[in-house]
Amino acid sequence: MAIKKQSFMNGVLVIMFSQILIKVFGFIYRIVLTNFPQFADEGNSYYGSGYQVYTLILAIATMGIPNTISKLVSEKMAIGDKRGAHRIFRTAMSLFTLIAIGFSLMLFFGSGFIATNILSNPGVKYTLMALAPAIIFVAMSAVLRGYFVGMQNMMEYSKAQVIEQIVNSIFSIIFVVMLLGSTPEIMAAGSTLATTVAASTAFLYLLMYYNKNKKDIWNDIRKSEKFAITPKKQIIKKLISYVIPISFGSVVVALSGVIDVVTAMDGLQKYGYTLQQANEKFGILLGKVDILNAVPLSINVAFSVALVPFISSAMAKGKKKEAVEKVDTSLKISSVIAFPCAMGLFMLAEPIFLLLFPNASAGAPLLQVQCWTIVFAVLAQTLYGSLQGIGKLYVPGICLAIGAGIKYILNVLLIPIYGEVIPALTTVIYNAIACIFSFILLFYFLKEKPSIYKLFIKPAFCTVIMALSIFLMGKLNNILGLSNAIYTISTILVAVIVYFFATILFGVLSENELKQLPFGQKISNFAKKLKKI
Repeated sequence: MAIKKQSFMNGVLVIMFSQILIKVFGFIYRIVLTNFPQFADEGNSYYGSGYQVYTLILAIATMGIPNTISKLVSEKMAIGDKRGAHRIFRTAMSLFTLIAIGFSLMLFFGSGFIATNILSNPGVKYTLMALAPAIIFVAMSAVLRGYFVGMQNMMEYSKAQVIEQIVNSIFSIIFVVMLLGSTPEIMAAGSTLATTVAASTAFLYLLMYYNKNKKDIWNDIRKSEKFAITPKKQIIKKLISYVIPISFGSVVVALSGVIDVVTAMDGLQKYGYTLQQANEKFGILLGKVDILNAVPLSINVAFSVALVPFISSAMAKGKKKEAVEKVDTSLKISSVIAFPCAMGLFMLAEPIFLLLFPNASAGAPLLQVQCWTIVFAVLAQTLYGSLQGIGKLYVPGICLAIGAGIKYILNVLLIPIYGEVIPALTTVIYNAIACIFSFILLFYFLKEKPSIYKLFIKPAFCTVIMALSIFLMGKLNNILGLSNAIYTISTILVAVIVYFFATILFGVLSENELKQLPFGQKISNFAKKLKKI
């Protein structure tokens, strides 16, 4: 068949590599924009505030689509019903395109009301208007992505995301440069208009790939086993019954961001800041802290995306042991990613800010608070994918909703008293609550006992060793007096090397798990030699 499958770990690696590329390009354009004095933290506030609302509406309209379709398609493929898998795809395309058009019109014509009456920030109106058309293209792309992932092909899903980010990065900078001299809210709208351009480009790429392989897809369907044709009404009911609980979790995540926008802007003005000052303070969180925290999240998203179809397929075939092994491996690797990233950002917050944002370097203490959300958010991504894969679709959303409710209460009560540190702190609390509840419930449903020592304690111990190396590099820099750039980059490199050796020496990953990584056989052989030494 033209749409080729990848193995679980190959699929993870394809998505992971694409996410790294996406974050590199995303980093570049956000850093460039932040360092424009006319844009800076205030522009980031308008950009981020509008984007949070857009993300919420996108979550309601589209976010559950890829996982829903990948789950239903993978289940059909597992039993050989390729015609049924394709019928799900075609029905979903018609259904979700119509829904997306409705939400797009609602956001465009309701932008003024949302900005003024809900966000208490009228300038966000232009950002919302620029983002509205993107919903339609994202929805159509989501259906195609879900179909490809359900066929266990992560490559085109990943290519489309990379193309989307490259286009978004380039046009964001172009549009802002064209608008230099305008107000920050107009420049922010220009930057978000690039999102619509990028979303349409990604859709066209996926559509061309599908059309290119359409003939082969139908030839494969004709040769497959015969199954009863499911009526469209029944497919629509099933799609909605799946997409609502899966979207529920995405909606709550997006709602958490909107909670910060609504409560922070109001609370910061009650704290004593003017509207401009509140935008500048909140822009630090949206434009700098969030994008740094997003790096490990974007790398780990590979596991949450790849887990759903693979676990669904394994459970459909009655291979529970195989599903549990994938969950354990994914959680362990998520810990290996999350712990050092959080510690590194905590210890190097100030030099990282000075390196990346020389023209707008305020806000390092906020990063030191919010960086700990990485540990819980990264692990939670994998837990949510696992829960959805075993059919517990509502559980992630419920866990997130509990955390979001507590976050809202704390924001309303504490931001007017303590200021901008509260949204950073409540983001950590929110993710911690959702993660812990999801972890407990996942292993309860699996009827398995997790190894806390292997999953968390060993990676945490290696992280402490890495932290010691960062501390010693700081002491060495006090003697040598290196420039900030050389100190920061060299310290990160030393920390990475120390952490890598620590994980090998203490056997954080098993030989089989090491072999599944890029250059896994070489790493496994190196680990054996190192342990002998």
